[in-house]
Amino acid sequence: MHALKALVMLALLSNGTALAGEQKTVTTAPTNGQLELIIQDRINYYNNKYPDIRFVHLAGGKDWTGELIAIITMLGSQVSAMDYEHPPELREDVMEVSLERLRRMLKYDIVSATLFRVGQDSIFERPQLCVITLNPDAFVASDLKATQYMLDVSDEVLEKIHPSRYLNNKDHLEFTLDHEAYHCLDSHYHGGVPMTQETLGGEYYLFRRESVADAYAMAKHIQSRRMVTAYARNLVHYRALWMFTDSPNRCTFETVREVLKYPPGSLVNMSDTELGELAVELRDKAVRLYDGYVRQRSAALKAAKVLGLDPVLYGDQWCDCEKMETDPELVAFLVNRYRYYYDQLFTDDVIPLEAPPLTGALQR
Repeated sequence: MHALKALVMLALLSNGTALAGEQKTVTTAPTNGQLELIIQDRINYYNNKYPDIRFVHLAGGKDWTGELIAIITMLGSQVSAMDYEHPPELREDVMEVSLERLRRMLKYDIVSATLFRVGQDSIFERPQLCVITLNPDAFVASDLKATQYMLDVSDEVLEKIHPSRYLNNKDHLEFTLDHEAYHCLDSHYHGGVPMTQETLGGEYYLFRRESVADAYAMAKHIQSRRMVTAYARNLVHYRALWMFTDSPNRCTFETVREVLKYPPGSLVNMSDTELGELAVELRDKAVRLYDGYVRQRSAALKAAKVLGLDPVLYGDQWCDCEKMETDPELVAFLVNRYRYYYDQLFTDDVIPLEAPPLTGALQR
């Protein structure tokens, strides 16, 4: 049981640590009222839609410690963290690590969602609490800042990116709020990350959760605009580049691309429940089973090496994976895809949903 406890704690903490690097190049500016209205509107939307869950937003920034103390106090006693499945005897340990993760999210202005089952003495009248951390000053103060945060590139590279590639900050804020809210809905309806004995099982299930949350948020975006927008195409473009921005495990490109292929008119009259079901269907279509996932990630790590990135940058758990035997053609395909999409940051060309293949390379 001690080994299981250690695995649960490592999974929670490593997730927070990996994301922490995304905020390192971001500077902040005062939030405008429009962003605050978007946040309040989305929080109100989910609170009205799901009566069993109280959705709250924490902005972090200089007042992050006060927000954390307030949430911990209001949760009450005998609280349970719901994002990771665990046996009852590990409830306190998982709560401890979940709160530490929440502390890091607030301290470092990292976007996140955490679902708790509140205590009987909590001031919240609903049985579950979804805490979304998002500092709009650091995350979406402008189109440029939204782009910088997402890509995590240097100022020198940022200056060269074509303005048509900038993420619309208001669209991106709505997308992100929908994405994070779905994480809580995913834990509520489908359970948290399953317990697993597979070496990269935790990474695999986290990837599945990121993929389905992206699919849901993109479906919501296209539904409200009734078309595939420039923002939608740019977001898919950036997800292709995420293969190596944070780790090879954060690239939800294939899943989000499936949403853009779906007829926009078919989304217009779907309920949130139906959009969630579609997101699961498209995720399951795009994401491989565990063995295929490991092989694809091994190829991605070899591609990273070709591009000058050592797998150790992404964590020790990936080093053994990189040593696996993989299809050289798939490695070349991933290198080609990354280089193509990276080059397109600096143009205003219409980008296809798949990079032009190498001669003789198979589409995957």
